[in-house]
Amino acid sequence: MKSKIKIIFLTLTIGLIFIVCFLGYGMYLMEIEDQYGDFQNIHFESKTGDLIINKSTSEFGIIEKTWKRTNIRTKEKDSTDLYFWIYKNGVETKTEVYRPKSETELVGIKYSELLKKIEKSELKFITRN
Repeated sequence: MKSKIKIIFLTLTIGLIFIVCFLGYGMYLMEIEDQYGDFQNIHFESKTGDLIINKSTSEFGIIEKTWKRTNIRTKEKDSTDLYFWIYKNGVETKTEVYRPKSETELVGIKYSELLKKIEKSELKFITRN
């Protein structure tokens, strides 16, 4: 009799843990979707240290990620959220993400040099919006 109670208690505990984890993960995904909307693929596919290029404004920066936010570090600004990087003055801009072999090769680089590196396929294409 006691073993049946233990099995039932263990099953209920494991089920409760599963439900709590499932709901927590769903809320995490909802928060990312609320923050980034159609651009959540950029959040999920990019990594810290990736290069993001705004084709409309000819700006570029380095991606810095936390578990629920993606920030862009540029020469001019310390940190800008991905949403505000893509929407400049209320207008959606074209953005592409590339992965360099090392972050140090981007120090002091200009936009024109960056485009040459992309043409030579020195940077791996990740995603675009």
